[in-house]
Amino acid sequence: MKKISIILVALLAQLTVAELINMNPDPNGEPWWAGGWRNPTADEQSQIYALPKLTLPDSYKSSKAKLTYALDNSINQYFRPIFNQVGGSCAQASGIAYNMTYEMNFVRGTAANVTVNQLPSHFTYNFLNDGSGANGSTYFQGWDIAKNCGVPDVATYGGYLWPTTNTTYQNLLWKDGFPIYQTGMNNRVSEVIQIPVGTPEGLATLKQYFNDHCNGSSAGGIVNFSAGVSYTFATSTLPAGTENAGQTVVLNWDPIVNHAMTFAGYNDSIRYDFNSDGRYTNDIDINGDSVVDMKDWEKGALLMVNSWGTSWGTGGKAWAPYRTLALSLADGGINSNTVYTMKVKNSFVPQLKLKATVTYSDRKELKIYAGVSTDTTASVPQYTVSFPIFNYQGGTNIKMVGDTDSTIELGLDISSLLSYVDSAQRVKYFICVEQKDAGGSGSGRIVSMAVVDENAVTKTSSQSNVTIVTNSTTYMSVITGTSFNQPSISNSSLPDAQSGVAYSEQLSVSNGASPYVWDTLYDYTEAANSYLFPTEAVNPLTTNSDDDGIARVDLDFDFPFYGKLYDHITVCTDGSILFGDEFVYVRNEGDIIATRAITVYSQDLQAYPVDGDGIFYYKDTNHLTVRWKTSICGYQEMNLEFAIKIYADSHIEFYYGAGMTTGLVWSAGVSNGSSADCKISQYSNTNDPSGLKTGFTTIDYPYGMELSSDGIFSGILSGSDNSWNIKFRVTDSNNISDIKIIPFSLKAVLGTPVITAITAGSSSATIVWNAVAGASSYRIYRSAEPYSGFAFLDTSSSTSYTDNNVLSGNKYFYYITADNAK
Repeated sequence: MKKISIILVALLAQLTVAELINMNPDPNGEPWWAGGWRNPTADEQSQIYALPKLTLPDSYKSSKAKLTYALDNSINQYFRPIFNQVGGSCAQASGIAYNMTYEMNFVRGTAANVTVNQLPSHFTYNFLNDGSGANGSTYFQGWDIAKNCGVPDVATYGGYLWPTTNTTYQNLLWKDGFPIYQTGMNNRVSEVIQIPVGTPEGLATLKQYFNDHCNGSSAGGIVNFSAGVSYTFATSTLPAGTENAGQTVVLNWDPIVNHAMTFAGYNDSIRYDFNSDGRYTNDIDINGDSVVDMKDWEKGALLMVNSWGTSWGTGGKAWAPYRTLALSLADGGINSNTVYTMKVKNSFVPQLKLKATVTYSDRKELKIYAGVSTDTTASVPQYTVSFPIFNYQGGTNIKMVGDTDSTIELGLDISSLLSYVDSAQRVKYFICVEQKDAGGSGSGRIVSMAVVDENAVTKTSSQSNVTIVTNSTTYMSVITGTSFNQPSISNSSLPDAQSGVAYSEQLSVSNGASPYVWDTLYDYTEAANSYLFPTEAVNPLTTNSDDDGIARVDLDFDFPFYGKLYDHITVCTDGSILFGDEFVYVRNEGDIIATRAITVYSQDLQAYPVDGDGIFYYKDTNHLTVRWKTSICGYQEMNLEFAIKIYADSHIEFYYGAGMTTGLVWSAGVSNGSSADCKISQYSNTNDPSGLKTGFTTIDYPYGMELSSDGIFSGILSGSDNSWNIKFRVTDSNNISDIKIIPFSLKAVLGTPVITAITAGSSSATIVWNAVAGASSYRIYRSAEPYSGFAFLDTSSSTSYTDNNVLSGNKYFYYITADNAK
């Protein structure tokens, strides 16, 4: 038994690095690939946790309508025929090829059994697999591409399903041709949602989603999940005499998550006797934890559809008992006890597109994005938009298309740049090609670029064949104007909030194309830093590794960063302060943009304690200083020293020590994890940063207030009078935004003083009352019996007052108010 355990642990350890394994016991049969799921990074996971949660609407809870006991959405016209994935593409097979295909056909009322109505797995997969079919991805990454760029249909792109004649090539290919990318721009994800399903309430929500999308639609949806399908993963067949007898049932999943799949329906009558007592029960404790809950259910299952072809399971499907939704990974459950799905746009027509031809010998060295400047004489853009494709991807030493072809014609939806210009305004549009040379020898050119409006009017740049500069950003531009319908925020002001009182205000918008999505922008400005390199950071910080290590620091203040308050941060050996609790790779500007981080020097760094290297800190109730003394991983002779200071008022400072090793490729900046909320430092990638210093400031924000995606600004604030200028953004369905700064104020509401004592003398009376927060003075009123109204007596700055004008034997009433009380 000990030997078996050791072997199992070794195999599970291999799976943690996403080894691709063929689970088909028949070596001559179609492959059943496991290992295509990539576990999200800590920062990605924090974004997943923040996804909107779908819960059962109250209208369904009170409804007397009952769901049918079973529902199978894999047999309706929106579900494409079952296929076998190529390589480790399970996340894109399930998230794009099954789920997004289903939703696109549902909203358009079309059938998914023809290629023009199907979406391929490999358009997204080949941007995410680092040039190898052995690598995995997540459906979140695929949906991000589908949201920002779109996905072409199978008829345009190709299918890439097993059997295939050239697997290696198909896992490398980036398609050449602007029409391919343009077709994909019409097929877009609008929102990603999660459904926690580890409780009966969550299961009820999922079943209703299968029925009608939880919104009364004519048909329901499908969802994706991830789980382990190797080694301890076990299946059987449903017992004779039960519903769907002989069909495949999952007994338990493996603890190591390595595969993404699809749930397409449910059946409350599926039965399996897990504790072998000869009964099928949902009301007894079968797992010995002294609690009867969903983990003990032996009745009911979800219909799982796999991407291993029809030879696996029952025609490619299996039943996953409800209990596996609630079990932990260690006990055989699904990942996170949560399923995920997305909403799509019924129709989408990009308002402005970038068409470009680029030739280059090593695509992983490039990031291709776009920009605009309202100054037509500018040499660089004022505003830029980045994309989750053509972003330092595709594998090292691989040409742009993926085979022998170094030249690719591509297309990107740059409609969001119209947010910064006026309709018909002549402006300068840019293609931006950023090159990071990590010791390679890549070379190439921007051959041509043009912008294309929604009416196919094309304006081509007069430039051509501009050489891509190593370790820099190369631009090509064109000047033109385009007419479009821009949304406009209607609000010019907001009602005041009152201290301690719940606040809610609906923002409004005119023009543009509905539906609209609202958010708040938190601009950081790079500012001068005149202070000396900090020397107070001498306390050693112990990381869990000198290379790729982290350490948590609990703060003695709440640190404001991009609209949120943090009571602790995570220091990373690679020169960043992070806001998750795990190590994240932040080693270039693309990583900074994609990660919520404060990065002073991004590189693959390693401390060598024998040289006095390490990370040191100092903290008090006002600020934290973190200082790195480190080297490049594998190059102990490098000398790097830099520091970050963060303050309770949100201010950030960067410092670079004397005698830094020069000529290295590095980046710096602050980011909330998106190109819209990111500021790359002016000193990023400076050849010799020795002695440099800079800072970042942002405007204050009313912490405690939040803006919902549908434009409701709400929350509860407390404190004294204050005011803010808040930058609101609304984005319409064409990805065009309007940004407006709207003033917002808090007015303190003073409490009511309460009289606690009255001491009467022969000709005086002393009145004492409690203090009221925020009150600078109090007003005293008196009435005599018989009551004839209160008369003002005096003002007091203390919480007591002596009335020296009382008559013995008379009865008096006193009334106290705080000045300016409402």
